Amino acid sequence: MIWKIAKKEFLLNLLTFKFAVGTILSIVLVCVFVPILAMAYQERLKVYSENVAYNERELGKVTVYKNITPTVYKPPSVLAIFSEGLEKQLGNSATIEYDEVPEISGSAANHYLSIFSIFDASLIFKIVISVLALLVAYDAISGERERGTLRLTLSNTAARHQVLLGKLLAGLMVLVVPVTSAFILGLVILLCFPMVHLTGSDWIRIGFMFITSLVFIATMYNLGLLFSCLARRSAISLVLGLFLWIIFAVVIPNGGAYLATQVVPIEPEDKINEQISSLRREAGRETARERQRSGRNYMSGNSVRSDASGGGFGHDYVRSGSEAFIYNQQIDYSMGVPVQIKYADKYAQVEDGYLRGLFEQARLANNISRASPISLYENVMSALAGTDMASVRKFMDAVKVYRKDTIEYMRSRTDNFTSLSFFTPYKEEEKGPNRPTGDTASPLDLSDLPRFTYNADITASLRRVIPDLAFLVFGSVLFFALAFVAFLRYDVR
Repeated sequence: MIWKIAKKEFLLNLLTFKFAVGTILSIVLVCVFVPILAMAYQERLKVYSENVAYNERELGKVTVYKNITPTVYKPPSVLAIFSEGLEKQLGNSATIEYDEVPEISGSAANHYLSIFSIFDASLIFKIVISVLALLVAYDAISGERERGTLRLTLSNTAARHQVLLGKLLAGLMVLVVPVTSAFILGLVILLCFPMVHLTGSDWIRIGFMFITSLVFIATMYNLGLLFSCLARRSAISLVLGLFLWIIFAVVIPNGGAYLATQVVPIEPEDKINEQISSLRREAGRETARERQRSGRNYMSGNSVRSDASGGGFGHDYVRSGSEAFIYNQQIDYSMGVPVQIKYADKYAQVEDGYLRGLFEQARLANNISRASPISLYENVMSALAGTDMASVRKFMDAVKVYRKDTIEYMRSRTDNFTSLSFFTPYKEEEKGPNRPTGDTASPLDLSDLPRFTYNADITASLRRVIPDLAFLVFGSVLFFALAFVAFLRYDVR
């Protein structure tokens, strides 16, 4: 009996105007936005490859160790096409310097992204297909009551639970059509672009995205079914469903963000800058104390210094100078660099405190927004795409680790920054009142310099999505259970 009811409802829904409009609109939006998003990804990938190649070229020009200041980049995620998340809002690069904390900065503007800056494939499911799910479900019970067919169905051998389960099965079968069509069409279009290559890990993520989309659509359908079982008129159930959809899509996410800023205030940025400025002054005083404690004094005499760019990454280096000048520079670097590194870590602690406040706000806002199935769906999709906040934090942590590795490399090659090779290509044995011009200085051999690597860990991503996906499944089951209880008490007259 359940299958007979489901088959009848399925065929009837396939012939409705709302199903045709919803499915066609989904397909049209996929055909419009996926090519734009794919072109945007190709442009980001091209810029990323050019930046990595530029880094390698500049490393080949470095003649002194202090000029090792590469900029590291987060590779663009091809799955951002399905969920942009924070991919465009936050930075994707950071410059490595021994005396500064790496700051995550953004990339150049992408003219493809500027056309449709808020769209991704998941938006089609969040708006079009979720509303279609409500439209399919809102008159499943109340509509039949108004038409008088519900009393006739229940007067036969069909039990109430069979009717409701049949309508649930039919609704899910109907909604699988636009979801599957949108996913398949989007993937076909995506794979037509030459620079798009999906790995085995990407296919696993896409599979979970598809499953999550089905669960999300089932949740929205069960919500509409609940209102259809509560209301005696289908118009009322439709209004209630759309009203709650607006609550889920707009009010809860924005309200959660506002409440988070009120509950978890963060220090003003001016105060952070003042603390860092104070630390910089303290660093200068400590450098002076270190120099006094060492007993090393500057050599007197005139000095000649000739600086020029060309030492890699647009930096200069000491090309020539008197023996006194070189000696004095050696004192400055040997005493100052360890202190600068030490205080750069202190700057990082201050900024980390500020960032922890921001992340705590984001975490609280995210927890509040979990009351919305739409927010839960966004969380799962962005985590699977590698564009969520956790992925950004992982990139930031990888940058900090790489900076430490680079500093240790420089320390080991320059005898704790005391060697001349840190700031000049000349050797200790080169004597004379004035050193050579250095036009023929050879680049350093940096073949053993650690290279930055960043890989999205699928295991970590799956661990992050489990709670939100579980909440989404729970919400779907809860809405159907409430609809079942309401239908058992539903007056079919």
